Amino acid sequence: MERRAARRARRASAPAMTTSTPTTTFKPAPSQWSVEDVTAFIHTLPGCSDVAEAFRLQEIDGQALLLLTEDHLMTSMNIKLGPALKICAHINALKNQ
Repeated sequence: MERRAARRARRASAPAMTTSTPTTTFKPAPSQWSVEDVTAFIHTLPGCSDVAEAFRLQEIDGQALLLLTEDHLMTSMNIKLGPALKICAHINALKNQ
C-alpha cells in the first residue's frame, strides 16, 4: 500500500508533458535528437501534426532541424506557409534555450 501511495505522489508531482510549451518538454539537447524525436516534437506543435510524417520521410534529425528555414520547409518539404512559420518559430525557440 505504501508503495502505491508513493508512486501516486511521484506522478502527481512530476511535470506533465503539455502541448502549450513543446520546446521545453524534450530531452536531451535538440542537436542530439533522433529522427523519431524530431517527428514527435513536430507532432506536438499546434496545427502541425499533419506534417510530422514529412520530417520522418526526409530523415530530419536534431542537427538538421536546427538548420531548417521557412524556405526549406516550403520548397523541399511542400509545407504550407502557416505551419512553416510556426515550425520555424519553435526551432528558433529551441536555438535560444
